[in-house]
Amino acid sequence: MCLGGSEIMAVMKVGQAVMEHNAKKQVAKDQAWANARARMTADKAYLVDLSKIETERGMAARELALETFKVTQEKKKAMAQALNLGFGNPHRVVQDIGTMADTDYNQISTEYMGDMFTLNNQTDDAYANLQRTYNSLEPVVAPSVMSLGIDIAGAGAGYLDKPASERKYFKGYGKQTDSA
Repeated sequence: MCLGGSEIMAVMKVGQAVMEHNAKKQVAKDQAWANARARMTADKAYLVDLSKIETERGMAARELALETFKVTQEKKKAMAQALNLGFGNPHRVVQDIGTMADTDYNQISTEYMGDMFTLNNQTDDAYANLQRTYNSLEPVVAPSVMSLGIDIAGAGAGYLDKPASERKYFKGYGKQTDSA
């Protein structure tokens, strides 16, 4: 069975439509894979950032506890020394030393709160970086079977547009003669 020029052209157009569709499917698949890898990398970077931030948060809490303990011990030591040396009214001695200790506590608390604000901002920045990465990913556009069908139908319509005398198949459809 030998195909004529019109049939060969129609078959080639259908084959080309199928190959283009498959190529578009592969491009979509490759883009989806690239996006998945980018998301995994972004997620890992985000978790690493959060881990570092939480480590710093723990170190700040330990530093707060250590400084608070140190101030408490210095306060106790100063009160004991003042009371043992007999410096006047014991209530006034305790008040003076307590006031100095309160100032130290406030300073330590202010520094700790500053650290927490900084760490919270770093957490927000890490999340914003994750979102920027996600938002920058190229969307995946998968080709539709409908577009393939339209392309194949177009090839068929092109074949049926030829005069019936030039076609081997479907002689009863489309253009019947060379005269219009």
